[in-house]
Amino acid sequence: MDDMDKLNREYIENAKSLSNLFKEVQDIRYGRASAREEIKKPEIKYNKIYVVDHRFNVAGAIIGILIIIMFFSVINSNYIYANTDEEEEKVALTTFEENKKVLNVMEIISSNISEKTVKEILNKEIETEFQTQYVENNQLPKDEEHILQEGQVGIIEQTIINTYENSNLVDEKIISEMKKSDPVDKIIEIGTSEFLAEKQVYLGDTMYTTEDTYLYAETNEDTQPICLIYQYIDVKLLEEVDDWIKIVVDGYEGYVKPEQLTSEALVPGIAETSRLKRIKLGVSINMRLNKPSGLTRDDYIKIFKDNASDRYKIFEENAEVFYEIEEKYNINGIFVAALGIHESNWGTSNIAVDKKNLFGYGSYDSDPYNGAYIFESYQYGIETVAKTLVKNYLNPEGTVIYDGETATGAYYNGPNIEAVNVRYASDQNWSNRIFEIMTYLYEKL
Repeated sequence: MDDMDKLNREYIENAKSLSNLFKEVQDIRYGRASAREEIKKPEIKYNKIYVVDHRFNVAGAIIGILIIIMFFSVINSNYIYANTDEEEEKVALTTFEENKKVLNVMEIISSNISEKTVKEILNKEIETEFQTQYVENNQLPKDEEHILQEGQVGIIEQTIINTYENSNLVDEKIISEMKKSDPVDKIIEIGTSEFLAEKQVYLGDTMYTTEDTYLYAETNEDTQPICLIYQYIDVKLLEEVDDWIKIVVDGYEGYVKPEQLTSEALVPGIAETSRLKRIKLGVSINMRLNKPSGLTRDDYIKIFKDNASDRYKIFEENAEVFYEIEEKYNINGIFVAALGIHESNWGTSNIAVDKKNLFGYGSYDSDPYNGAYIFESYQYGIETVAKTLVKNYLNPEGTVIYDGETATGAYYNGPNIEAVNVRYASDQNWSNRIFEIMTYLYEKL
C-alpha cells in the first residue's frame, strides 16, 4: 500500500471516531451515560511530500486542492447530525459507507506538477487567392480560351503566439498581420467568333478562295473592287469585321465575304492545289526565264513521266537533271527542257541519239549534223546549254551568275522567250513553239 492509500484510510478512521464521540456526548447530556475519562488521541503522523521538480504548476496545485476539498465533502456528506433544538434524539438515517473509488491525490498532484507550458512566437506567410476575370474576344474562335495574364496569389505575413502543453498545441493567437503583396487577377479571353471556329483558323493563318472573288477596299460590294482573286489562291487572314473578312493577297489588302474562304482543315490538299494554281497562273510568254520555276523535284518527275512522245525515255530519265539546273544556274528548267524537246523532237533526232545532244548545240544551217557537239552524257549537254543561256542570253552584262562568274550579255535582249528568239533562232515563230511545249508540260502537274 502506498503513502496515499495509507493517508486515506487514516482520514476514514478519524471520521468514524468523531461520529462515536458525538454519540457519547449526546448520551451524557440526556443522562443515559456518565462522562468518562478523556481518551488520549493518538498522534497522527503525516507523510511528507517532496517534489524534486521545483517548477510548481499553479493550475496543477489548484486542481490538487480542489480534489482534497471534494474528498472531505464526500466523507461529511455520509452523515446526518442531531439537531440540538429538538428534545428527542435524532437517529442517523444513514450509515457510513466507505468510498470504494478512492482518488489518488498524490498521483494527481504529481501529474499536474510535471506538466510543462511552452509559448513560442513565429512568423507565418499566408496566401490570399486571386480572382479570375473573363474577357470576350471576337478575334478568337468561339468558346476557345486564351490566357492573357497568369494569376498570382497575395502574401500576408502573420506574427503568431503558439501555446504548447506537454508538446501539444493548445492555443494559437495572431498578434499582428502585414500585407507583403496583393493578389494579381488571372485574365482569360473567351473567343466569340463563329467564323474562326467554323473554318478552324486563327488570325494570321493562310486561307484559300473557294471561287473567283473580288477584293474590295471597303465592306461594301457597291464600291469599285481592287482586283480579282482566282479560285484556290492563298490569302492571309487579318481580321473579322462585322460580316466581312479582311485579308491580304500579293500585297493588296481588302475585304471579302466569309463564304468565299476556306481552310486546309476543311479541305485537305487545298494548299497543294493552291501552290500549283499559282505556278500555272504565272506561265505566260512574257514570264521571266532567269529564275527557278518554283517546281519541286517530285513535280519534275511527275511532268516527264509517261509521255508517249518520249519514246527513248530520255527526258523521263533526266527529269531530275532539269530540276537541278534550276538550283545551280538560276534558270527555268521547264524552258530548257522545252528547248531540248523542240530541237530534238523528244530525243528522236540523229544528233540527239548519236551525239547525246538534245539542242543541236554547235550546229549550223549548212551542215547541222557534223557541226553539232558530241556530249559524253545527256546530263552534260543539258548543263552546258543551261550555262550558255544564263551567261549570254538571259542576263545583262555584269550580272553575277554561277560560280562567281558574271554574265557577258552578248545576246541579251530580255529575260523572256520572245527576247531570246531574237538572237537564238532565225525562225520568228520559234518562241511560240517553245511556249506551247512549256504550257503542255506545266499542264501535266
